[in-house]
Amino acid sequence: MLHRESNNKNGVLLTIRQAAEETNLGTHTVRRIAEKAGAVRRIGGCVRVNRSILLKFIENNCK
Repeated sequence: MLHRESNNKNGVLLTIRQAAEETNLGTHTVRRIAEKAGAVRRIGGCVRVNRSILLKFIENNCK
């Protein structure tokens, strides 16, 4: 299977790795928080994270 990393880090949907870089968290932590926040979007075999939902959830729930 061919995986292509998007260079657009300003998009609405981020890869797990991009979300981890933006939040300074590990990929496993980002995946867990994103699932809890309802920010995960599965498109075919790809997993993406909705940036605004994730960041809002972190701001409101992770203190």
